[in-house]
Amino acid sequence: MKKIMNLILVMFLAGCASSSWTHKSNDNSNLEFDSGFCRSFANAKAPTYICKDPFMCSPDELSVAITALGQNAAEYNHCMYKKGYK
Repeated sequence: MKKIMNLILVMFLAGCASSSWTHKSNDNSNLEFDSGFCRSFANAKAPTYICKDPFMCSPDELSVAITALGQNAAEYNHCMYKKGYK
């Protein structure tokens, strides 16, 4: 069971990996600034959850940690889309 949960967690985190952003105008000169801004915005609006035990989340904390990671990634993506990236 633990191996399955670890596999699911790795697959979920791989889905949150940064992708290649391109501005609609094809001018990516502000990409680093906009990405940093959106990362800070996402961390402020949807902070990630750190488990009590840094080496292993308890079963009741695991869903909270995964949900927090998903919300953080969604806020980041939404911010980048609003800034004109695709």
